[in-house]
Amino acid sequence: MYFVWVPNEPDPYRGTDVRKIIDPSADAATLRADLADLTYDGLVSAWHSSDHRLETESDVRRRCALVTLRGLILDELERRSTWRYRRWLRLGGPTRTRARGPADAEQGR
Repeated sequence: MYFVWVPNEPDPYRGTDVRKIIDPSADAATLRADLADLTYDGLVSAWHSSDHRLETESDVRRRCALVTLRGLILDELERRSTWRYRRWLRLGGPTRTRARGPADAEQGR
């Protein structure tokens, strides 16, 4: 099981115009290194992609690998920016769309 992320915008400093491939069943050290190489938007994309995959995956081992990956995504978000991570917790998830306010979070948007 693999996830592939194609960046929305090229980043000349990080080489984000290259596809990122992450195997959720890889060991934790490999996953941490892969996630550390993603941009914030890449992490957001990984979060949403893994959420969608988790909803459709029926194999228990793959679901466990996805849950582990999602935990590591959260760890990486917190490591990069504690305030952004805390905001994420308040507002319901990382997003590339418009900034959401408390009223949106309360209404489940």
